[in-house]
Amino acid sequence: MEAMDDQCTVYKTVDMVAKKWTMVILLELYRGGGGPKRYNEIKKSLREITPKVLSTRLKELERDQFITKRIDTSSFPVRTDYTLTQMGFEFIKVIQDIKEWSLKWKVDNKVCERLDCKDCTL
Repeated sequence: MEAMDDQCTVYKTVDMVAKKWTMVILLELYRGGGGPKRYNEIKKSLREITPKVLSTRLKELERDQFITKRIDTSSFPVRTDYTLTQMGFEFIKVIQDIKEWSLKWKVDNKVCERLDCKDCTL
């Protein structure tokens, strides 16, 4: 049996989105309606993530066009906002499918039965 080809679409997609924290960051940007969020807002919500990992993942998500970064230099301190792109919003549907599968087959989590993470207050 041959090894999986690193040019396989599934292989490339998993390599892009399956890094630790990536999907959680996307969900955090989606929560509350998907409006712009600052680095510190994201960090505050994801208490366990290190600043280095958060910065790295945000750069990767921007590079891969899941999010956009907007820098506002008109005030001090400089304000940087992150927002989901259309591609990022569409990927939220994939994350919600994973969540639905997980609730059905693997994770018994009564607190997290809402399928739409946008309104999550956890």
